[in-house]
Amino acid sequence: MNAMKLRHVCLLRAGFAGYLSVSVLLAQAQAVLSWDAPQVAGSSGWLRPRIALTGEGRPAILWGRSSPRANLFTIREGSGFAEAIELSMPGLSPSVADWMGSDIAAKGSTIWVVMKATPEESRPLYVRRSDDEGLTWSDTLRVDPFDGLVSRFPSIACEDPEAPIVQYMQFDGGWSGARQVVSRMSAGAFAAPLHVSQPFSTGEVCDCCPGQVVADGALAAALYRDATSSLRVMWGATSMDGGASFPIGAMIDNTGWVLNACPSSGPDGCIAGDSIRYVWMSGASNGTKAYIGSAALETLAAGPQRLLLAGQPTGNQQNHPRLAGAGDTLGVVWEDFSAGARRILFSWSISGPGGLSAPDTVDALSAGNQRTPDIAYAAGRFHIVWGDPGTNTVRYRSASIIGTSDVSELHAPAPLVWVDPGGNAVCWSSAGWRRAELFDAHGRLIGRATGGTSRIHLAGVAAGSYVLRLTATDGSTQAARLAIAHQR
Repeated sequence: MNAMKLRHVCLLRAGFAGYLSVSVLLAQAQAVLSWDAPQVAGSSGWLRPRIALTGEGRPAILWGRSSPRANLFTIREGSGFAEAIELSMPGLSPSVADWMGSDIAAKGSTIWVVMKATPEESRPLYVRRSDDEGLTWSDTLRVDPFDGLVSRFPSIACEDPEAPIVQYMQFDGGWSGARQVVSRMSAGAFAAPLHVSQPFSTGEVCDCCPGQVVADGALAAALYRDATSSLRVMWGATSMDGGASFPIGAMIDNTGWVLNACPSSGPDGCIAGDSIRYVWMSGASNGTKAYIGSAALETLAAGPQRLLLAGQPTGNQQNHPRLAGAGDTLGVVWEDFSAGARRILFSWSISGPGGLSAPDTVDALSAGNQRTPDIAYAAGRFHIVWGDPGTNTVRYRSASIIGTSDVSELHAPAPLVWVDPGGNAVCWSSAGWRRAELFDAHGRLIGRATGGTSRIHLAGVAAGSYVLRLTATDGSTQAARLAIAHQR
């Protein structure tokens, strides 16, 4: 455990026979997770949910329904989720399945979704936009040009609300010549697609494996699975100008998986500084397993790569890993199949890919056969969604990191924390703070305050160690450790 800096100590007369002793310290302790209870985020469908966070930290979720085909959307409201709305338009039935489908991205209050209409051989890719966190939506806007080519498997990233980036697969007639392309919006329309696979790979890409575009500021990366000579490994192309060009491309997967079939599984990633971190599934050895790796953005020179779970038997299969994070903090979710059941597992770290924890079971309270998870991260909180075909629902769960040195990095004035004169509540200076949460030593949430409130009542709080976690209006966080002792 790291050293902790003493900020404020007080010994106050309590409203009972004894004293309440409270020591308040800046939290630089060992990191722990505090899990919220799982929730049903949406119903009437469960296919391949995707999640994005608005500027206010609200989870926005998109998923597919198979019959009738549709894309559904919801966003968090208070402690629950809004009633789902359909975003697919009449006459534009979307291409959805448990392994591929539509995508979502958000920046500030703007949300973008991208979909592929069916029949896939003849219908377009299109986007819709909301500038009020999903309350109202624009009409459709076509992404792919009227060039007679076939498009498939869109993904979207958005660092500039006016310039989202869409990556998709492009074919010649007859589903031949599979390649990956990227198109960026400019002046309200999508530019001609840029080839991001054929300039670097000498053959076709895996024609049934979705790709993923990721972005951070002016940096972007297009990730995909190649299939040249049946070598089903991951490649990437990178941009330093917001997706206007992709001058660098290379293979970033050293597993060497040769397969004369289609694995129907693609990569995911996030940008951390000057590196791209990514996860994928490979069946190169010991069955299908999930991997994590990293590469330098400017060269795509691959760094360390490893299994998410080492030492697993061949029959234990992993698939559809997803990754989110910021700086050295990251979390990975994936679908794990063992003992006849599919579960959603999660591993996390505050020290980069090399520090990933032993996995937690995210869907511990659900029945088996949970599918295709996704993850988002901001302000010390992981947000996870997955599909539950048994109940035809999309499920959601979040986890907060508490007691970490990175959480205590302030982007707002440091709070003064104290206990009121009656010893009945822990208080803090309220300016600039929009949410407060009190956790016990096991990471369980035992008190919460929002808005202008600047206290959490301590009635019924037992003696022990606690963490007060404050979230500022700009999304930054600060944690203070409380040592509370009842003395009679």
